[in-house]
Amino acid sequence: MESANVESREELEKQSRIKKAILRDNIIRFIPLIGLLVLASVFFLVVEITHAEMLKNLQVVIQKALIVGFLATGASFIFAIGSFDLSLGANLVVSAAIGAWLYTLTGSLTLMFISCLVVSIAISLFNSTLASFFKLPVFIMTIAMMSLLSALASLIISKVNPLGIDTKLSRGSNPDNGIYLVLNNIWFQLAMLVLFVGICVLIFDYLKLGRQQKFLGGNPVCAKLSGISSLKMTLISFTLAGLGIGLAAFFSIMQNVKVTTSTASGIGMNMLIAIVFGGMSLNGGPGTKSLAAFIGGFSMAFMDQFMTLLSIPNGDAVKQIVKAALFLVIVTLLGLTDRKGLLKR
Repeated sequence: MESANVESREELEKQSRIKKAILRDNIIRFIPLIGLLVLASVFFLVVEITHAEMLKNLQVVIQKALIVGFLATGASFIFAIGSFDLSLGANLVVSAAIGAWLYTLTGSLTLMFISCLVVSIAISLFNSTLASFFKLPVFIMTIAMMSLLSALASLIISKVNPLGIDTKLSRGSNPDNGIYLVLNNIWFQLAMLVLFVGICVLIFDYLKLGRQQKFLGGNPVCAKLSGISSLKMTLISFTLAGLGIGLAAFFSIMQNVKVTTSTASGIGMNMLIAIVFGGMSLNGGPGTKSLAAFIGGFSMAFMDQFMTLLSIPNGDAVKQIVKAALFLVIVTLLGLTDRKGLLKR
């Protein structure tokens, strides 16, 4: 009888520990969203204190978050299967350069849009082919592709114009100029980002494809034994990532009009920081979150802008230090949820 009571108490204690662990995990998962709300509140407070123009600064925040949002949301599909691609930023520049170049030749916004998508997806699929068919180490492959694509972008731009490919959209008399005014509207671009993120949320959280991607990233062996094709999932993931890159490339041209070798500089690192800011583990699997890039991108944008308004000495250096510190804190907090003996939920 006494032995049965001891076992019962031990079982109750075990259940209590599991419930507390799950509660702690859930609280930790809400930290990125809480962080976004805090940073947004600080931004609005700083705008009021400095008497800055609210609407103008809010538009700057959205503009900063847009390109990172498109790129990082697409990249989430690659991270979901436990892979990664460091050449995404270079892919964006090549796609934007080719799209802008074709526009200078044809004056067609439609052709520029299609070319940005086709080039970015083609490059992404080429990367996935190297990784899947030829079994090249992903880390080495993406570093090599990053260098190759950066050189290709420089070559294309220098051949067209060493100073950059200027589409002259903002001052042209092209019949498509009226469409450009719509496409360059920051609220239209935000609506497109929300639509893209919404589609990704649907795939991640409600469709079989998203569950299979997370399963593959969490346990490739079990996924294979369950009949999930690693090759198929890799091709689909890189294609969806290419779609995000193409949209980022197109709207980058809309915002800047001109494509240079410095276009989207540092976007790759900003993408990684945004994903982690959003609370997503870079290890993929069940830890993949469909809204991570959106939350992280806007968190970074709010922080950048209110620090700019505060006119902090050596502002750029301080921003990088703060980002690095927050990056380490969030990675540490996310690591607390990766414990042995408790399955991901």
